[in-house]
Amino acid sequence: MKVVTEILDLRGNPCPGNWPKILISLETLDRGDVLEVILDDIIALDRIPELLKEEIDYKLIETQVINTNIHLFIKVF
Repeated sequence: MKVVTEILDLRGNPCPGNWPKILISLETLDRGDVLEVILDDIIALDRIPELLKEEIDYKLIETQVINTNIHLFIKVF
C-alpha cells in the first residue's frame, strides 16, 4: 500500500520541463516518502519512467492513466 506524501500537479506543463520540477520536489522529501506526479503530457508517460531508471534514490512504484491524466507514484529510497 502506498501513502502519498506530496502531490505535484504538472498538468498543462509540456515535456521536457517536467523532469527538473519532479527532481526538485523529490529532493525535498525524506526516505520512504512517495511523490504523486499528475501530468497530462502523453510524452511524459514514456520519458519520465525512462529517466527514473537512471536514478538510484528514486523508484517509480506505480503508474495510473485516468482519463487524460497520468499519475506517477515515485518513492524515495
